Amino acid sequence: MKFSHTILSAAFLAVSLTANAQNIENELVLKPFFENLSKNKVTEILFIGDSHIQADHLTGYLRTKFQAQYGNAGRGLVFPYQVANTNGAEDFSSLSNQPWETFRLVHEQKIFPQIGASGFVIGNKENTFLEITFKNPEDSFDKVVIYNDAQMNGGNFALYTEKQPLKDFVQKKTERLTHTATADQTFHEIVSKYNTTTTKLRALNGDKILNPKEGSVYKVERNFLNYNSDFEQNTELLGEYKFKNSKTEVDFRKPQNIFLLKTNNPQGNTFYGFQFLKNASKGVVFNTIGVNGATYADFLKFPLQLDQLSKMNSDILIIALGTNEAFGKVEKEEFQKNITDVIAKFRNEDPNLPILLIGPPDNLPKTARTLEVISWIEESAKLNSTAFFNLFEATGGKGSFKKAQTRKEASGDGVHYLKPGYEKQAETIWKALKKPAEN
Repeated sequence: MKFSHTILSAAFLAVSLTANAQNIENELVLKPFFENLSKNKVTEILFIGDSHIQADHLTGYLRTKFQAQYGNAGRGLVFPYQVANTNGAEDFSSLSNQPWETFRLVHEQKIFPQIGASGFVIGNKENTFLEITFKNPEDSFDKVVIYNDAQMNGGNFALYTEKQPLKDFVQKKTERLTHTATADQTFHEIVSKYNTTTTKLRALNGDKILNPKEGSVYKVERNFLNYNSDFEQNTELLGEYKFKNSKTEVDFRKPQNIFLLKTNNPQGNTFYGFQFLKNASKGVVFNTIGVNGATYADFLKFPLQLDQLSKMNSDILIIALGTNEAFGKVEKEEFQKNITDVIAKFRNEDPNLPILLIGPPDNLPKTARTLEVISWIEESAKLNSTAFFNLFEATGGKGSFKKAQTRKEASGDGVHYLKPGYEKQAETIWKALKKPAEN
C-alpha cells in the first residue's frame, strides 16, 4: 500500500507541475525578440512593474539568466534608490554628499512638474557629488545615459574616479524638529523636505499626517549629512561635460565600475535615472522600472516618462502590473483603456514592438479582485495584439501565497513575496520565455 500511495503521490505531483507549467499566450508576437536573441547583436529588454519589481528580486534573477546565456551588454537603467530613501536593487549602491528632494510617480506633489524614465525623481540646488557603485565587476560600463531635466540643457557637470569611497567622508545625522504645515502641502512633500521616510513620519504622528492640515504642527525627523571635503583630494577628473535637453550621453575611454558625478546648475540638479551600457557587439541589456504602489494609470501621469522609455529602442517590453488595481476601485473599461494607452505610446514609436503582459501573482486579502484583474489583462492582451503570461496560474493559483508563507518565501503582509518567492516566479517566466527561444 505504501508503494502504491507513493506512486499515486508522484503521479499527482507530476500532473500538478504540468498544470502549473504555463505557456505564453500569443507568443508569436514575441518572435522578433527571440530572433534578435539568436543574432550576433545587442538585445534590450524593458521590464515595467510595481513593488513586486522595485526590489529587483524577480528582474535581477531574469537579468542574470539572460546575460549568462546571451552575454552582458550593460546593467541598464537604474535609479539611486538609497539617495531617495527607498528600497531598490541589491547589486549596486548610491550615495551623495548633499540631501535631495525625491518623489516617485504615485506621490501627490507640486515640487517637480515632470517625472521621467525610472518613475522617480531626485533634485536639489547644491554643489553636489552623486555616486553609484556596482558591486559586480561584470557590470562595468563604457557608456552612461543620464536622464536629466530639460532645464539643465547647457549646464556643466564633471565625472571623476575616486581612490577612496565617498562613504568614508559622509556622516549621516538626524535631528528632531517640528513642522507647521502650509496651505495645500502634501504628506509626501513634508517627507521630501526633511529627507526622511514615510514610515518614520507615520510612526511619529500617526495616520493623521497623511492628510496634513494648514497650521497643524507635526513631529519630524530631519536627516542631514556631514560632508568632509577632503574627499575631493581623493578624486581624479575624468572629464567635464554639458547636459543636453532631457538625455545626456557620455562615453568613457576605459570601463568603470563607479559612476561619480559632480553637478551644480543654476536651474537646479534634477535626475530621472541613469542607464549603464557596455561597448559590446552582442549581449542583453536588461532595463528595469519598478515603482512601489504603481498602476497602469500612474505610468500615464507624466508624459516625459513614457516618452523617454519609448525611445530606448527596446527589443521587447514586458509589463507586470495589476496588483494595486486589484486593491483599488478601478473598473474594467477604465483599466483596459489605461493598458491600451500605455501600449499605444510605445507602439507609436515602434509599431512592431513585441510586448508581453504579465498578470499579478496570488495574494491573501479577500478584498482583492486579483482573478478579475488578471482576466482583464488577458483580454487586453488579445485586444492589443500582445503576448500574455498568467503568473498566477504558473505559480500555483489560488492559495499559493499561503503556501509560499509556510516555505518562508512570502511576507506577512499578505501581498509581497520574499526574495526566494520572487526568484521562483522569475524561474517560471524564464522557462516560459525559453521554450519559444529554443524552437
